[in-house]
Amino acid sequence: MSQNRTRALDAALRLLGTQGLHALTHGKVDSAAGLPRGSTSNHFRTRAALVRGVVERLEERDRELWAGLYDASLAGPEHMADAAIGFVTAATTTDRVLTVARYTLAMEGAHNPEVRASLARGSELIHGWTSRALADLGAADPDAASRTLMAYADGLIMRGITRPEITEPRERVLRVIRSCLS
Repeated sequence: MSQNRTRALDAALRLLGTQGLHALTHGKVDSAAGLPRGSTSNHFRTRAALVRGVVERLEERDRELWAGLYDASLAGPEHMADAAIGFVTAATTTDRVLTVARYTLAMEGAHNPEVRASLARGSELIHGWTSRALADLGAADPDAASRTLMAYADGLIMRGITRPEITEPRERVLRVIRSCLS
């Protein structure tokens, strides 16, 4: 990915996460990224193309985050719980703006099938990682276990964004993961 393209997408994510969907214009992205006027439009001709690019960048950031948190060679429910807590914590603190951007896009996806489909691909990517990790830990039904754990994490993330003073104890996260394994 070219440096200007990445700068534009990161700026678009910041705009979405701090100002909402109405801020996602080519001109505002150029300005926020410190790029010459027309740069974003050179990479993304339409707003729909820009949204697709933003969702792809979210997927890339998710891969980077998960790779830094989960090491399959350290398999065990405790490690999975620590990785899940790390993911939720990052999503609600250091990557809060990205999470708000994702929720902004999710609301747009409720009315826009193209956005919904793009976000679904990212969700399936995370589901695949989680399913494989749970299979490695011995889950009887890794697909169902992954969907359960993802729904739980989604709830924790939403609560962390809207009620940051409430945190989930590690033991409760570990209990959910153990439940997913049985």
